[in-house]
Amino acid sequence: MIFKRIAALLLAAGSFGAAAAAPLVVLRAVPTVACITPRETLYEKRINATGTIEAQNVREVYLDTPVIAQAVNVSVGDYVRQDQVLAVIDADTTKSVLEQSIPASSLVSGMAAGAISQETADLAGLYSALQSSAFGTGLDLGSLQEVYEAAGGVPVGQNPYLYVPETITAPMDGVVTEVGIKSGVLSRTAKPVVTISDTGSFAAMVTVGESYISDVKVGDPAVITGTGFPGREYTGHVRKIAPVARKLTGGTAQETVVDVEIAIDDPDNDLKAGFTARAEIVTDTRRTMLTVPYEAVQQDENNVEYVYMAEGSRAVRRDIQTGVELLEGVEVTEGLGPADVLLADASAAGKEGALVNLQRGERQDVL
Repeated sequence: MIFKRIAALLLAAGSFGAAAAAPLVVLRAVPTVACITPRETLYEKRINATGTIEAQNVREVYLDTPVIAQAVNVSVGDYVRQDQVLAVIDADTTKSVLEQSIPASSLVSGMAAGAISQETADLAGLYSALQSSAFGTGLDLGSLQEVYEAAGGVPVGQNPYLYVPETITAPMDGVVTEVGIKSGVLSRTAKPVVTISDTGSFAAMVTVGESYISDVKVGDPAVITGTGFPGREYTGHVRKIAPVARKLTGGTAQETVVDVEIAIDDPDNDLKAGFTARAEIVTDTRRTMLTVPYEAVQQDENNVEYVYMAEGSRAVRRDIQTGVELLEGVEVTEGLGPADVLLADASAAGKEGALVNLQRGERQDVL
């Protein structure tokens, strides 16, 4: 009899202990989830573009007459001032060479309109044609100078219209980017003898795809970076947008782009013409939107997106619509307000109506 009472007492005590431990087991099974509120974010649409650094103010020095330089005082990369002497011309040697070997076309084009008669010009052309033909082989035609003087023309050395400068000077301040003249070599009139670029007029010439160009406006701010100036950022603004598009071929693909000129606000010596440039154009498309972390959003089998709201100690589903995807979160266009409290990680709840142990998240917002 005593043993039966002891057994009954132990059984009663065990049942009481199991009942007392049940709430603790259930509590441990409830997940602890951080809750957050959506963040109101000022969104700026940015468009990336690539291109090169170019000087917009460039001056090329051409000469009407071929010349021979006695000395060339500059080389590519030199900074020059306006009116600085770039080269000294050997005028005597130049005139002597021109008297002996100037071709008919250069002689005629080097004189002012009306300086020679049509008959003399025709004679010079006939001389060149005869000299190059089979009939001229073996004939002593003399030099063009002799023929020209025999026809009553003015000797080249005495021709007042054939101007040979004594020096070549810089037309403006800037950096020499090309030198087309050498000492002791007759220059060419078809090419510039010197090219000078104004370093204060550097701009980023970039291309923007046709699907983005409608968002770009003149005056939009931009940030310019590049491999040639690592760690540096230059600010600028859109100065010109080309009125037409063009095809740009890259590898096997072809893209329609529009050229955009971005003026650089404060250029310096670290920039060089030809550098690769990457520009981030900030458009005037600005608006405030609500964003939440990606892990707060779930999607069901019907591709409907939703979040779990924190109502009391339970997770309640709410369908939403999303918009722009950012680096650390997604825009919510419908379904949430700035004061709503939701679970930071929707997967932690498991299913709708599940018990959750809410914990205030370390961050209330998402960037």
